[in-house]
Amino acid sequence: MGRALLFTGVKKVGKTTALRNVVTRLAPKSVEGFYATERRTDGKRVGFEIEMLDGRSGRLASIDSDSDMRVGRLLSHGRLKYGVDLEFLDGVAVPALRASLSSNPGGIVLVDEIGPMQLYSAAFRQVVLDMLESPCLILGTVMSPAEPWVDVLKEHEAVETFHLTPQNRDTVTEMMCLYLEKRVLTMGASYGMPPPPSAA
Repeated sequence: MGRALLFTGVKKVGKTTALRNVVTRLAPKSVEGFYATERRTDGKRVGFEIEMLDGRSGRLASIDSDSDMRVGRLLSHGRLKYGVDLEFLDGVAVPALRASLSSNPGGIVLVDEIGPMQLYSAAFRQVVLDMLESPCLILGTVMSPAEPWVDVLKEHEAVETFHLTPQNRDTVTEMMCLYLEKRVLTMGASYGMPPPPSAA
């Protein structure tokens, strides 16, 4: 069985920044996966992209999208702000996650994030569950608000969440770095690892 160590917390608390800091500390080839990043025009957020660690990137959501799958705040015309486009997620990101199960067994897989946009994809939800049944370790972020599928995921025996706050963010990030650096040094050892750091 795999393991998932997931940062959570309110918006803008720095979950993705914490992930970037952890990945920067690890050996370059020890992590596969992706970040979810904002796309801005003239300083204004206009959408979100998937940024793969191998350099590929693609759109995830946009204010210009006509998609019926939507997230964000309700606008005056009655639609949510961002339309979600699954082409890159389903066509590139999910296959890359699935390939990592065989190409890097026991490795660290970055998943940023398990959130409202990604949950529109049945393929994404399934690969997360499949990774939990593999020897890999998922390092990622997960939405904080209640959501049925996510609520069940958080209760999975292989999943541990770390609630970030402005007060504990740096400490938790450093402890996660130290834990995963030890795992990288013993790459492939999926059992007998020390318990993950506590967010308390």
